[in-house]
Amino acid sequence: MKIALVSTGGTIAMAQATCQDVSSLSYTAEFFARELAVSHGDDIVVVNYSQLPSSHFDSGYSQNLADRLMKLQTEVQGIVITHGTDTMEETAFYLDLVLPNAIPVVLTGAMMTGTQPGYDGVINLQNAYQVVREPNSAHKGVLIVFNRDIISSVHAAKVESERPCAFGSVQTGKLGAINGNEVLYYYETKPHIKLENHPNGKVFLSKLHCDIEPSLVRYCCGQVDIVIFECFGGGRVPPKLLPIIEDVSRDRIVILTTRVFGGHLYDEYSYEGSYHYFLSRKVIFSPLNSLKSCLLARLCQGNGMTFNEMKKAFEGFFQ
Repeated sequence: MKIALVSTGGTIAMAQATCQDVSSLSYTAEFFARELAVSHGDDIVVVNYSQLPSSHFDSGYSQNLADRLMKLQTEVQGIVITHGTDTMEETAFYLDLVLPNAIPVVLTGAMMTGTQPGYDGVINLQNAYQVVREPNSAHKGVLIVFNRDIISSVHAAKVESERPCAFGSVQTGKLGAINGNEVLYYYETKPHIKLENHPNGKVFLSKLHCDIEPSLVRYCCGQVDIVIFECFGGGRVPPKLLPIIEDVSRDRIVILTTRVFGGHLYDEYSYEGSYHYFLSRKVIFSPLNSLKSCLLARLCQGNGMTFNEMKKAFEGFFQ
């Protein structure tokens, strides 16, 4: 089996040199390939794509990476990507939206650097390699493998900033797990919209809080093409923001999601600023979290979608 090992940087590629107090980027794809216990007959193709912390990445980076992976997919039977954890969930979801489900694509990384006790990079890398080799990994979309868990990129979220259990999936639970030499899957993923690799548009993301300043929100909304609000609970907005949303939605895309980690927007209350209030307004209700909503919105915009087409792409994402 021919497998591409693509290195992009991140903590998994970092180590602390002698007499240094902090870690720096040190490891390349060749280092990771040497650390892998490769099955007999497998061929590892190393690709040093970048040497950066993932906090430096944006959707333009993901767009270029996706272009490179599309070419690789014609040459190999699986792809493992080492990546920083800060934006791993965003890169994984972006790739899932634009790459065909032709071969397994798995992202992994580490929370400890190579010279820290308990470095988790090698075991995560080995597990990612196991998942890519597993025949049942085909057609499941882009996956994240971390701390022996397999997580769909659609539901993945970074849930821990320090410890090895960095990624979780509150809405559905993990997709599967690595148990010794076994790769186990608990349920099947659902198909979703695929888009051309063309992101476009400026996005303003606002997390609502009880003392949010309307004048600041109005100003920021005026600088962008797409506005995404993390609403209270199941889709509630304070009345002081309603005139702004009404004005902004006339010539910009307005998307509502929830600031709560689990659950979705839903219709239950009739009061001003509730989900029900927005049913008669020009807004889009997103079943995705805000980070994924930003990426889907930019890709919809770049694919030339109308408001109604974008609304269908969001609100029908899990249907």
